[in-house]
Amino acid sequence: MAKLTDPQQAEEAAQRLLNDRMDYVRRAIATRGALNEAREALKEAEKNDVQAFQAAVNNGGWSAEELRKIGLSAPEKVQRVQRRRKATSTSPDAHTASAQDGGGTEPEK
Repeated sequence: MAKLTDPQQAEEAAQRLLNDRMDYVRRAIATRGALNEAREALKEAEKNDVQAFQAAVNNGGWSAEELRKIGLSAPEKVQRVQRRRKATSTSPDAHTASAQDGGGTEPEK
């Protein structure tokens, strides 16, 4: 690699490298936004599905069993998975609480 002695050239070369790296950040932000929009659309579609099924049963005179027989099963209950935070505390209180709910594996002292 040639040595740059002109500060202006060095700055321009550094700026080109930064611009290339920033493109990755821009793409990551754009795709995250699209993912969030898709999640919201899914929530809305699930809500509409439940409402339409309930309307068929409550107002349309169909039973859930009849709808199932023709291929329209009841909407599944959506389980939203939440990440659990790892316990970082190793205090005696944490061991006591764990033992009280049956999760303790340490022998009592």
